[in-house]
Amino acid sequence: MRLNTRIFSSVSTKSFVFGFVIVMACTAFIFTGFGSLNPRNLFGLDPNTAAQVGSDKIDMQQFAAVISSQLSQDTPPEQRKAIVQQVIQRMIEEKVLAEQAKSIGWIATDEEMAVLIKSIPQFQNPQTKQFEFQLFKNYIASQQMSELSFYSYLKQQLEIQKMNNLLYLPTPVSTSLAEAQDKINTTEFNLQYAVVSLPDAALKAKIADQAKKYADDKANQSNLNELYQNSKNQYQQKAQVKALSILISYKTAQRAQGDALKRSQEEAKTLAAQIESKLKSGTDFAKLASETNDDLNAKNNKGNIGFIDESNIDPKSAQAVLALNDKNPLSPIVETPFGYRIFKFTEGKAAVTKTFDDVKLQLAEQLVGNQIKQKLDTDLQKEINDAISAKNITKLNSILAENKITWQYVSKIYKTTDSFINELGMAKSLAQNVFSLKNPGDIIPKILDFGTKKAIIKLVSKNSPVTPKDQIEALKKQMMASSSQEFASSSQKSILKNYEKNDKIKINPALLN
Repeated sequence: MRLNTRIFSSVSTKSFVFGFVIVMACTAFIFTGFGSLNPRNLFGLDPNTAAQVGSDKIDMQQFAAVISSQLSQDTPPEQRKAIVQQVIQRMIEEKVLAEQAKSIGWIATDEEMAVLIKSIPQFQNPQTKQFEFQLFKNYIASQQMSELSFYSYLKQQLEIQKMNNLLYLPTPVSTSLAEAQDKINTTEFNLQYAVVSLPDAALKAKIADQAKKYADDKANQSNLNELYQNSKNQYQQKAQVKALSILISYKTAQRAQGDALKRSQEEAKTLAAQIESKLKSGTDFAKLASETNDDLNAKNNKGNIGFIDESNIDPKSAQAVLALNDKNPLSPIVETPFGYRIFKFTEGKAAVTKTFDDVKLQLAEQLVGNQIKQKLDTDLQKEINDAISAKNITKLNSILAENKITWQYVSKIYKTTDSFINELGMAKSLAQNVFSLKNPGDIIPKILDFGTKKAIIKLVSKNSPVTPKDQIEALKKQMMASSSQEFASSSQKSILKNYEKNDKIKINPALLN
């Protein structure tokens, strides 16, 4: 079978020339490791063969020309390897398509080749727009190759194009099919949803109830005690005081910075005394801490340095802070390695030591809380699915009410083209099931997974707008193009897979190492 040469009038001749230039750009390898190939262990291939594809082959010189146009001396080794494998794979796919074209008789004729060559702009006189043989010869000579090599390459590309034209033939789409697809795309659904999960309060109560049973069981005491010993520090809290602080530093103090580097120790002591006097006369501590403070963090937080104990501040400061309380809120000036500090009490926490018995129930919740939640969720989902499957709406409503699960409206009208629902998450599973809803009150007959949440869906109302005929025709064209693309891609993969299955593709191992 032959194609009329008019079929190729839409093919860009520039694409042929560009592809040709890439393949014939140069003939020398520029990457390490391919200069000399070990002729052994080549799966029966000649060392000068990059790959065998059916009855044809890709020679190493041809492969080198392609790869040299895509690599440089600075290409990292891992990236170099990936490019090599991508290039040989692409060249193999082209050879497979060319072979398939030949097998069904779609071979480029001399007449078709002549028409194509004469149509390439590089071979046409700029003034007359006519083909000139001398321009053709000059171009071939500039590429340091023979006319036969050029002809062979161009012929293969034309045969590949023929094969692709066959694979991309339009797939007929009926008007009724386009109308059905349009209905799927445009139908609007007003929906309600109920998240299949116990509300936090109900879940907490049930976990606490189950955890108590676990904690009361003597068989579980060793597990609980081991967890207590491993996390004992959580239950032993030192006395702490939340305080405000003002630091007046000087140039020889530790961590001195900013204005403090211009201040002597004596000057710092005098300034601290002045601040203390203002505080005692009623000046707001937070105001002074924000204005005059060499501790930048405290300055930016109106003096607040959080809860303090001996583990997170120097010993002299800790002693002064822990001595403060509601009746004695202001510390004297404290001399520290960082400068002179004044503290103000805001809140205190007494030391706490919780015994095993104090926290046994909390430990039980840590150990079995997730397991209990998973079981409760699984049991709840089964109950709801069973009620929906049996179309027992009374039972379903009873389960929802018992577990304090309520119906809520989806805030936005839903269409199957929507990929996400704000209240629930990804809508893929909804698109697959929403057309099972026929009448208001209908419920999709299973719990749907939205990624972050699971929910049941109920129809409130739906609307299917009437689409004009011209839009239906436009949709038909889109569906035909999409179908052709899918068919071509699937066919190409199938052809290649068949070659691989029948061991018709052999790659020189040197290209894969």
